[in-house]
Amino acid sequence: MKIQTGNPARGNDFFNRKNLIQKAWDLIESGNHILIAAPRRVGKTSLMYFLLDHPKNNYIFLYLITESVNNENEFFRRVVNKVLKTDFIQASQKVMAFLEKIVPTIKKVGPSGVEFGVNEEHNYREMLGKILASPSEGKKLIIMLDEFPETLENIIEDEGASAGRHFLQSNRELRQQTEISDQVQFIYTGSIGLENVVSQLNAVNTINDLARLQIPPLKKEQAEEMMNLLLKNVDFELSEHLIKYILEKIEWLIPFYLQSVMQELKDLCRDEHITQITEAVVDQAFTNMLEQRQYFEHWHTRLRTSFKGKDYSFVKNLLNVASENGFISSNEIYDLAVKYEKEETFKDFVGSLIYDGYINNHGNPAKYRYNSPILRMWWRQNVAN
Repeated sequence: MKIQTGNPARGNDFFNRKNLIQKAWDLIESGNHILIAAPRRVGKTSLMYFLLDHPKNNYIFLYLITESVNNENEFFRRVVNKVLKTDFIQASQKVMAFLEKIVPTIKKVGPSGVEFGVNEEHNYREMLGKILASPSEGKKLIIMLDEFPETLENIIEDEGASAGRHFLQSNRELRQQTEISDQVQFIYTGSIGLENVVSQLNAVNTINDLARLQIPPLKKEQAEEMMNLLLKNVDFELSEHLIKYILEKIEWLIPFYLQSVMQELKDLCRDEHITQITEAVVDQAFTNMLEQRQYFEHWHTRLRTSFKGKDYSFVKNLLNVASENGFISSNEIYDLAVKYEKEETFKDFVGSLIYDGYINNHGNPAKYRYNSPILRMWWRQNVAN
């Protein structure tokens, strides 16, 4: 297994959590539409790539990132273009006959399938419904949509809350279409929590048909196994004691942090000509991690993008207090909410921070602390001060 700190892990670099894969297949084979629920950097995209690369018989997977989309019709146009390039569709005479009626708007036809150019006069949601309702000869199509919540946020920002609710309702109606539901399923995920964005729109009913697949942090034994797999592709060794030492420092055992510390150890060994890893070397690797902005900056960028004005000031100062003191109490959160005039909505903001992987209150319902001591140290060093 090679170290992967940027791109999603794929192939031999994917750490296969067999129970998680089985849960995903249980939901798929039961006919569910799925929401993959997990904070950033825990492996949601890597999981979808694994399903894409290892389909079972008669299942066809489609993967599409929609992060840059800011318009409902454009979203469905991109899905149409992707669907038309799959084996699910290309053999369908019914679809081909349907497409012949709209030849003037077809951008190209080739070995990779049909692709539509941009034409705002087309209702691509309606077109997608007709295409997906065509006979599939016993095959099932699984449409995996990554960064779907970001798409929703883009639409809300550019076109307003009503457009966001309409977008959600259009997707739900598509999922519920009788001719489609038996042969097409959708999997949604993204770097932010869909449920939190939908809740702010008062539109929870538009996603209550989705089955949730949670991706938890690694268990200790899984993290140890992953560390040993990573060690096979580096030029240094780690004793069992040092592996345990590293995992205790990480605490929140997500693959990204394991990969990151291994990368820093690898760099240290090369740059400093280190031949033996000690606790002091591990400590230096963690210090170096905190200096790498690409590892953590997205945590701050996410807040600055999603929250404006007093909303941003509220969540930023909440995290500042938690980073300085090790935790923030419910009373302190409420005092901040009063200061920033968020008494009616502060629980939604706290929920977003929990879902997006910043904080939790598992140990004490009245105290919130960072999931990761690493993120806490970075925040205190680079944002709070």
